[in-house]
Amino acid sequence: MKMRKVQPKALLIVGMLVVAAIVAATASLSAASTTTQKQKPVSPDAVLIWNTNTVNAVRASTPTKFQTDGMVYMSYVQAAVYDAVTKISGRYQPYHDFTVAVAPGASVQAAVAAAARTTLDYYLPDQQAAVDAEYNAYLATLSGNVSGGVAVGEAAARDIIAFRTGDGLKAATPSYGGIGPILPGQWQLQPNQSVQTPWLATMRPFLLDQASQFRVGPPPSLTSHRYARDLNETEAYGALNSTVRTSEQKAIAYFWVGNNINQYNQTMQSVVGQHGMDLVDAAHLLAMGEIVTTDAGIACFDSKFFYQFWRPITAIRNADKDGNPDTTADPAWQALLGVPGHPEYPSQHGCFTAGFSDALAVALRTKHLDVTMPGGENGSSVLTTTQHFNDVDDIQDQVVDARVWLGFHFRNSVKQGEKLGNDVASWELKRYFKPADQ
Repeated sequence: MKMRKVQPKALLIVGMLVVAAIVAATASLSAASTTTQKQKPVSPDAVLIWNTNTVNAVRASTPTKFQTDGMVYMSYVQAAVYDAVTKISGRYQPYHDFTVAVAPGASVQAAVAAAARTTLDYYLPDQQAAVDAEYNAYLATLSGNVSGGVAVGEAAARDIIAFRTGDGLKAATPSYGGIGPILPGQWQLQPNQSVQTPWLATMRPFLLDQASQFRVGPPPSLTSHRYARDLNETEAYGALNSTVRTSEQKAIAYFWVGNNINQYNQTMQSVVGQHGMDLVDAAHLLAMGEIVTTDAGIACFDSKFFYQFWRPITAIRNADKDGNPDTTADPAWQALLGVPGHPEYPSQHGCFTAGFSDALAVALRTKHLDVTMPGGENGSSVLTTTQHFNDVDDIQDQVVDARVWLGFHFRNSVKQGEKLGNDVASWELKRYFKPADQ
């Protein structure tokens, strides 16, 4: 494995470099017609710029958006952008159809900006001043029928907001993970830790019929051979003071600590540039990647809070309570990093990364992705290094190892998470984001 270090100067710096290169190389064009066959390719710069603006707004918003919850906000925006673009271009089926009169020559770039800005202002009001300043500055660079494009973008955003109203965003939930007497297999929070985004477990997915649609089966019995094997592996390789984990394995574990919101979106931006996608295909890719990944995360949280299975840190410290003769308690055991505040089974990264990489494969029509992804170093969520992956399996296999070597998960949990993510992606991508003529 080779990792290439980059300097952590700002959020989404890799993505911004891709945007700058594309903007410099390709002049922005206006959509000439709503008939796909008559359209000229339009530079993807508007989609890339507003994807970057959206990631920055989500990451800057308070309270802090973590992983799946941050991707929920990304999905709201990219759904609105995608619907605005498809309304003008007619190339793909929309996420959610809406009615609006499209003026002749309506600027698709203005539609992208207006859809993103309107959605962000609604969902992230604390970022409105910054987003509106970016919006006004961007519109000033456009020519053609800007007002016509703005009308389409704003209508698309209002439709998404109305359609998603009451979807369970930040809904109240029961109390979870209370610290008390250890119950074998039962998840509980660590001292001074808060439960992380439990509302995701009951949120209405973007495309799935329900969050529990692909709920995984139960975790292995505590007295099983598989459980003992997984616990002993994580105990050895995921410990803060592990003597068997190599420096390369540690680097891989840290790579996947990089924040997913940045990691996935920068990767998609790079794919747009690498494959010469136009604005319509860029909007299509980002909507697919965002929404499929988010639904995989929502489905994952459904399973997590249904089973509420204990984290390795609790299981290893209390292995004398699991009834398994092949496990040994280590009361002082610590993971390589502090564990997240949600149950262990299945792995969120397994669900997430499987859904994301499967969406990339469908967009590119090949599992041979030939993609470079950014990641973290030394436990930081900031993306300061990169790895190249040849295909989907390379990505998904490495994530399984990484979460074990980090001490966050048991191996079976990551594999079950990936199966869930694969199932979500397969079901959704067979039904949605199709060409308009299908």
